[in-house]
Amino acid sequence: MAGLDPQFIWFGIVSGSLIALGALGLTLIFGILDFINIAYGEYMALGAFVAFSLNVEFGLPLFVGAIVGALVVGPVAIALDKAVFQHFRNRSAIVLLVVSIGLSFVLRNVIRIVWGSGSKRFDVPIEEAPTYFGVRILADQVGIVVLSLCVLGGTYLLLRRTDVGIAMRAASDDTDLARLRGIDTERLVLYVWLIGGVIAGTAGVMLGLDAQLRPTMGFTALIPIFAAVILGGIGDPVGAVVGGYAIGILQEASVVVIPSEYKPLIGLILLVVGLLTRPDGLFGEATR
Repeated sequence: MAGLDPQFIWFGIVSGSLIALGALGLTLIFGILDFINIAYGEYMALGAFVAFSLNVEFGLPLFVGAIVGALVVGPVAIALDKAVFQHFRNRSAIVLLVVSIGLSFVLRNVIRIVWGSGSKRFDVPIEEAPTYFGVRILADQVGIVVLSLCVLGGTYLLLRRTDVGIAMRAASDDTDLARLRGIDTERLVLYVWLIGGVIAGTAGVMLGLDAQLRPTMGFTALIPIFAAVILGGIGDPVGAVVGGYAIGILQEASVVVIPSEYKPLIGLILLVVGLLTRPDGLFGEATR
């Protein structure tokens, strides 16, 4: 049966790797700062375009561009927090959400001014996909999955095994209590922007490797990323990753029954179903 074609499962794993990584970075930021940053998609796009410049315009290997592109977004995220979000941190989450929407428009147009509006590609060799057990697998796709798993695993270890990660989890559970216990929450804000920014830059490079680079690439990717965050439970890193892979696989498998251009609807449907049945996320209490 076409519905059991493992090719769709592989595409879903690749897509899920992108969504899960983006959802992880976004939910880490929410856990500390308690707002959804709409400009996160532009952080992803910035990382991809910095990598593009180094790879295509300066002729450096893509892995060098990818590393620099990811690392650049971390300090940029900190700078934008100092310049923009810090001034509204004591306001409501709605105010911060609106501010992030405005920042999203600004960053998207900055990217458009610097790199143009047209679509672009990384300078990577185009080769025929070999077939393994009936599944066509590109080396780029393997790289996306492996890199995503490495970043996801590294972030998990950071949260579970380091003082910074334990402090981040404590502040995510109760910021006021963490502050009373002597945790420097302002320093944690810097850490979470740095880590979230690097994850965003990495996800953006992977997204550009899987498709084309456009100024709107990050904003478009936010639909399934938001769905993964909501489905997994806002502020729950493990839930966001599981939600990301679930949405990726279901989106790709859905082309068996619906046209491919409607794939993004799957994320929205799962988001609504999740809010109605499990408002606390996959690992929360089910609504009776």
